[in-house]
Amino acid sequence: MNRREFYQRISGIVDPEQLRSKTVVVVGLGSGGARVAAELGRLGIGLVLVDRPGERLEEHNIVRHLLGYRSLGKLKLRETVRYIAQLNPSAALSTKPLDVVEKKHGFAQLLATCHPDLIAVCTDNEQSKHAINQVALAPRIPQVGAGVYDGGIGGEIYKVLPGDACYGCIADFLQLARFSPSKTTPSNYTSGESEKPEPVSALNLDIEQIALLQCRVILDVLLKRTLQLTGLPSEINLCTFANRLVPGTFPRPWHAEFFEVPRRQDCLDCSASPQNVEADAARILAGLGRKKQTALLPS
Repeated sequence: MNRREFYQRISGIVDPEQLRSKTVVVVGLGSGGARVAAELGRLGIGLVLVDRPGERLEEHNIVRHLLGYRSLGKLKLRETVRYIAQLNPSAALSTKPLDVVEKKHGFAQLLATCHPDLIAVCTDNEQSKHAINQVALAPRIPQVGAGVYDGGIGGEIYKVLPGDACYGCIADFLQLARFSPSKTTPSNYTSGESEKPEPVSALNLDIEQIALLQCRVILDVLLKRTLQLTGLPSEINLCTFANRLVPGTFPRPWHAEFFEVPRRQDCLDCSASPQNVEADAARILAGLGRKKQTALLPS
């Protein structure tokens, strides 16, 4: 591989050596996570890929996943590494089969071992996002996560920087405003059941749109001292993006809304010193029931 030739078309924008000095842990290798991993790996960023043990590509995945029939029935971790190595043979890639909900201590050990610059949160359910958030707070590792709304109508991208609002704060801000129906069963990433729940309905182009915006925010965080890839004020930590017009929900297609979500003083994850966790939890849950049922975006 001729690295000078390989990076020629992007070296006027980013420093390849700076990219190669970064390490990102990507958690979740579904349709969105695999795309995030591929785009970061293409640039030469070191990757540690994490997915549930035994996750294999199934036929119904292929219509939305970057992996194709060649990978059918094979482990997503191994096949994603093979795919990225074809994009950039010099990329530093490693894998870890791990359920971050069931094995939070193991995830903490992984972070302590690889010392990542950032965690890309690409799981599809709240349990795993909260688990990642809780583990990442102590070592002060930035997080950039995303989610696609049911029907692929749009999605959200968030970032958690040390000392700022954590995912618990952001999720509380969003909880009454997401445009996905609540699920009665766990999602694929954390469920050990043989019967899998119905996945979110969305086209691949819907998912990739949000995944690429997530990649842009990741690069913005990694390269903030040398390059601005979004131009957003640093205090913006949440973006919602409309893939298409949906009357009553998204009045404008291809439109983003930006938010500065404050850190909650009573957050059970990132508050400095909660005096009584059980009392705080009861108070917060009681308050949630009294909140007005309003939408996040203007109608």
